[in-house]
Amino acid sequence: NPVPSALSELMTSGWTSGEELGTDGETGAPPKWEKMIKMLVHEVTTLRNQQFVEEFQKPVEEISSFSQHQVPSTPPHLSKTLCSTSNKEACLQEISRGLQVYQLLLQHVKAEYPQSTLLPSVTHQTTVLIGLVKDQMKVAEVVEDLSASERKRVLGEVSTGTEWERKTSVHAILRELRNFLVDTKRALRRMGKRGKDFQ
Repeated sequence: NPVPSALSELMTSGWTSGEELGTDGETGAPPKWEKMIKMLVHEVTTLRNQQFVEEFQKPVEEISSFSQHQVPSTPPHLSKTLCSTSNKEACLQEISRGLQVYQLLLQHVKAEYPQSTLLPSVTHQTTVLIGLVKDQMKVAEVVEDLSASERKRVLGEVSTGTEWERKTSVHAILRELRNFLVDTKRALRRMGKRGKDFQ
């Protein structure tokens, strides 16, 4: 079965709503970060669907049957963390830290799914988004890069196990990265509505 349009799936899925992916109602044009996250969500959704169909030989309609598969090192959803408060710096730190973990986990995706033509773009845009987030933070509060020991621990959690376990970990990483990006978009838009613009 062909993989359905990621953009159409994105707009009708249960994870987010069309409003969350819309443009700024006042200016008519979204800020740079919003356009980038929208494209990232689109690409990660497409990549997740392609990997599911190709690696598991199942139609994408059965993707929810894999929702129980988890990766311990994936960051928690932002909606349940500091971004639910008005603390802009704490929220930006949480976003930056989470994106750095996903940036590392994408190395595992590359190792297990090297034929992907979308992954280089996803990896590059994730790196650019990390830079945009860090640029908005106070110098003294910029999150440090992951240490060598942290990197080893994160990759160690996904690089071992059977071939099936490694494949399901790729699926879980892409699914949770998509959720994290939607949470990030929502949190940054809240900042803008509170007058704490993020451009």
